[in-house]
Amino acid sequence: MIRELAEAGFRLSGKRDARLWRGIAWAVTEGALTAAFYGALYLLLQSGFDGKATPGFIVGSGVGLAALVALRIMAGQRAMPLIFAGAYAMMGEARLRLADHLRCLPMGWFDRQRTGDLSARLTSDLDMVETIWSHFLGVFVSGVAMPLFLLLFLAWLDWPMALLVAAVLPLAALAMAWTQRVAQRPGRRMFVANEAAQSALAEYVAGVPVWRGFGRHGQAWQRLRGILDEQLAAVTEVESKPAPWLALFGFVLEAGFVSLVLVGAARLADASYTPQQLLLFLVVALPLYRQLFELGLSTLLLRFAQRAMSRIESLLRERLLPEPDHPARPQGKDFELSDVRFAYDAGAPVLDGVSCRIPANTLTAIVGRSGAGKTTLVHLLARLWDVTGGSIRLGGVDVRQLGTQALHEQVAIVFQDVVLFSGTVRENLLIGKPDATPAQVEAAARRAYAHDFIMALPQGYDTVLSENAESLSGGERQRLSIARALLKDAPILLLDEATASVDPSSEAQIQRAIGELVRGRTVIVIAHRLNAVRHADQILVLDAGRLKESGTHAGLLEQGGVYAAMWARQQQARGWRLQP
Repeated sequence: MIRELAEAGFRLSGKRDARLWRGIAWAVTEGALTAAFYGALYLLLQSGFDGKATPGFIVGSGVGLAALVALRIMAGQRAMPLIFAGAYAMMGEARLRLADHLRCLPMGWFDRQRTGDLSARLTSDLDMVETIWSHFLGVFVSGVAMPLFLLLFLAWLDWPMALLVAAVLPLAALAMAWTQRVAQRPGRRMFVANEAAQSALAEYVAGVPVWRGFGRHGQAWQRLRGILDEQLAAVTEVESKPAPWLALFGFVLEAGFVSLVLVGAARLADASYTPQQLLLFLVVALPLYRQLFELGLSTLLLRFAQRAMSRIESLLRERLLPEPDHPARPQGKDFELSDVRFAYDAGAPVLDGVSCRIPANTLTAIVGRSGAGKTTLVHLLARLWDVTGGSIRLGGVDVRQLGTQALHEQVAIVFQDVVLFSGTVRENLLIGKPDATPAQVEAAARRAYAHDFIMALPQGYDTVLSENAESLSGGERQRLSIARALLKDAPILLLDEATASVDPSSEAQIQRAIGELVRGRTVIVIAHRLNAVRHADQILVLDAGRLKESGTHAGLLEQGGVYAAMWARQQQARGWRLQP
């Protein structure tokens, strides 16, 4: 099991740190020195029983025993830092590999994951594996080495009695194997309960304002309590259910020692064994049994670590977005969509047969009812997913042949749900262009009409934002996101409901900024408010995953189709008033 866990760790990190191997070698040395201590103690006691323990011999033996203890401590001191350094380096590499792997997965994969499950794999599972590697591995290796060396010493003293000691090992192994089998189901229940608890706690904390606003705080608390009670029951079961079988494992070892005493006593009766020989043999054999019991307890922890490791490895087996062996370069900034189809789940298409052309250096608006597939289409243009049918070409090249890096160099995206990171305002903007000068940062903020509110913050551009900048309004966060995209200065700009969270005044400012961006760029914008995109060069009208209409605002109104009906409803809605 330890070998399987070690190999899985090497696969996870993608490297074998030499310090880890040196540390394990020192741990084996520590186990050998521990066994040597008991061997030296045996020789000292035997000399006492034989009447050969002179004062000089006793002093010399005491010095030798002290030296063995000192050497064992020194070996342990050499082993653990090396194991710590190697294990932490490998687990650090594993975390980086996981982060890079997740970065390259299709965005749709994240939508199918339970937040608690993914969080548990990246936190508690990884922590468990890291603890096993750093704090447990050296102790386990040393603990295995010590009884093996002691068994060899016992075989040298009296091989028939040593065989009796060894005979109990298969029985103890069977008892431990059954204990681990009994612990499997409670272990699975515990992992599921831990995932549910993490998700429920995160949801509860995030939803406190909603629960309080609707007066349902007690209901939320009861739901959370039920999930945490299940976690408590699962953790209790994983500790208690294997306990009787773990006791059986201990009983087998104790029975083995008792059998050793009984056989030794029988040999005393026929005078083939002396009391001194039996006593000395038992003195050396007893710590061997004790060490075996500790190792048995450790294997249960290894079983859980093995399950945690397999859950982590399953993340690395998730299929990445395919990358071309020889990425091509686009020969323009126009998109061409040919019979594009896409479905998150088989049999439930979100886009079905969309074909159109988005010319370079123009503003194209995508409109439609909620659920029509607007956001999905924009995400496919940025290749956050791959189409399930048809093709999307940029500059005459299929986006799947461009390579993710090359494509994203051409595209900047402003998402509907703005994501800002803990750090200063400036650091968040520099994500768009890490080497931008302060003047370039300020210019981008001004063009996004964000400069004024940034300067009103306590430290201006150096103001530290909390996670996702909760202290800012939705419109302010959106304008920072737009400034970040402007700073990137990519030739293609995708705006997913860029004005969804801004007030009318800010919306008008942002629309003017978008108008400036059209010069020299391909701009694609999603909008629910048709009035905001009536001057677009092209408007694509989606309905139930299909492209129903395309054209200019005036031309679509003349057609009297889906767009004209949407425009009429929105114009009528503008006249609505609340009545007392």
